[in-house]
Amino acid sequence: MKQVETGSAISYGWESVKKNFWYFIGLAALYVAITSIPSTGKDDTAVLNFFGFIISAYLSAGMLHLVLSYIDGKTLPLSDLFTQTKYFWRVLGAMVLVFLIVAAGFILFIVPGIIWGLRYQFVLNLIVDKDMDISEAMHKSAELTKGVMWQLLVFNLAVAGVTILGALVLGVGILVAIPVTWLADVYVYRHLLKATNETNKTKEVKEEKPEEEEK
Repeated sequence: MKQVETGSAISYGWESVKKNFWYFIGLAALYVAITSIPSTGKDDTAVLNFFGFIISAYLSAGMLHLVLSYIDGKTLPLSDLFTQTKYFWRVLGAMVLVFLIVAAGFILFIVPGIIWGLRYQFVLNLIVDKDMDISEAMHKSAELTKGVMWQLLVFNLAVAGVTILGALVLGVGILVAIPVTWLADVYVYRHLLKATNETNKTKEVKEEKPEEEEK
């Protein structure tokens, strides 16, 4: 059955960070430090913002690769954060496209923006995890999230709460909160992917049986 287990996901993230504390703190510190570089400029210009967007796309591919590998039982070196160049253009393109779609949705009375944001939540995961192109990842993400939109909304609100809580703990708590939310997100993604694929297989078997009976 396809469902979003918010409590289990956040618990998984928290326990994983506790077990590999310095690994995930190091990953979060690297990610935050590098993505913050453009904002250290004196002027908050469009050029700096675009540069920050590019850096975020590049590091997001590496971060997802590390977190997905961890959930598969492999703890890769932090240097792999900088090695996933093969996904860069697809991740950047997907980030821009999803941003524009969600922005358009918010202009259309907000609700469509929330729905589309949830629908395409796992596009980057699918690009890095399954080596999909952008359109294929968007189609699959929509399939994964179908029927669990409300559960996903609750999950995302919980994740936002964890992030805010982390930021309130002397600021440094954010370095714990960030990897917890990364791991929780991938946990939910993998469970929805598994449930969706199992459902599709069941449908295929049911469709094949009538054909066999006719023969």
